[in-house]
Amino acid sequence: MRRYEIMFIVDPSLPEEEIDQINGQVQTLVRDAGGEVESLEKIGRKKLAYEVGRRTDGFYVLFRVAANGAIVREVERRFRVMDPVMRYLTVRIDPEEKRLAKLSLARQKKGAAGGAARTVGPDTFAEPAGDEA
Repeated sequence: MRRYEIMFIVDPSLPEEEIDQINGQVQTLVRDAGGEVESLEKIGRKKLAYEVGRRTDGFYVLFRVAANGAIVREVERRFRVMDPVMRYLTVRIDPEEKRLAKLSLARQKKGAAGGAARTVGPDTFAEPAGDEA
């Protein structure tokens, strides 16, 4: 299964209970389809970058899930038909984690090789031997 971050913005005028109900629907959908909800973060009310449907604020929610593409497509389909959901965005985070792990490994190798490297002293930059005019 691949890992995704699903962020969506809900109408801020909704009561907290309805936002929790939407979160519960998403969690149930992912789990029933065989996926796993790794984390749920209610970021809270924030100002939008631009006006969406005459609203300038939104309630942000972030899910981190391990799922396959069919599950993600179904979650997005449900977001499209939910009136309180103003916007949503799904990002696959597997490639980013793989890139960060590769960078970390390269830094570890470089650090291990750096310990065996010679130290720089005053005689390191001595004049080269030979006749230079």
